Amino acid sequence: MRGWIVFMVLAACVATGSEALAGKADGFSGTAFGTPLTSLPAFMILKSDGDATYAVNLQEGYRIGGKSPVVVYGFAGGRLFAAYVRLDGLTSRDAMAKELSARHGKPSTSTEGGVETLRWRAGKTKIKLKSNPAAGSLKLGYYSTEQAGPAARLLESDSLDIDALARLYDKDKLTKGVSLPGKPVPKGYSPYDDGVSQSPGRSPGQ
Repeated sequence: MRGWIVFMVLAACVATGSEALAGKADGFSGTAFGTPLTSLPAFMILKSDGDATYAVNLQEGYRIGGKSPVVVYGFAGGRLFAAYVRLDGLTSRDAMAKELSARHGKPSTSTEGGVETLRWRAGKTKIKLKSNPAAGSLKLGYYSTEQAGPAARLLESDSLDIDALARLYDKDKLTKGVSLPGKPVPKGYSPYDDGVSQSPGRSPGQ
């Protein structure tokens, strides 16, 4: 009996620690917003536009249903400001919206030109899920609320072409011979991880 009580107390401590770690930092896939690009040697730059820089993590661990979506990171003034995930064909709009709503509550919704955008707030992070049924497109974006300026506005622009950035990544894979590693998905990890919550044995968002 005593051993069972000790076990339950330890389990409660572990659970509390996990919850505390889950909200410890706002960011995506284990990288906190505001992190300098120069401190991330695994990141490869795809494109620069003034103070806005787009890059990919060659050691990316984010997975959807065991598959590796293209994840592009946006840096404003050399610091991480946003992350964009191309979900086309990997999950459905309803499944992702349900998971995000369960974590962050009811989203605000807007539709323009056939593109639906759902928006959530999670701590100091803004989240957007954009769906274009006619084009078969589904995009997920995470943005810091603590950075401002022209570069940040550009990175958060609804006109940002993630597909074009993904094509740049595909081109660089061929010319530079690089690719995202196919890491195994840990047991018990949710395929709809939102980049803020932490799964067992992983950094947030992985």
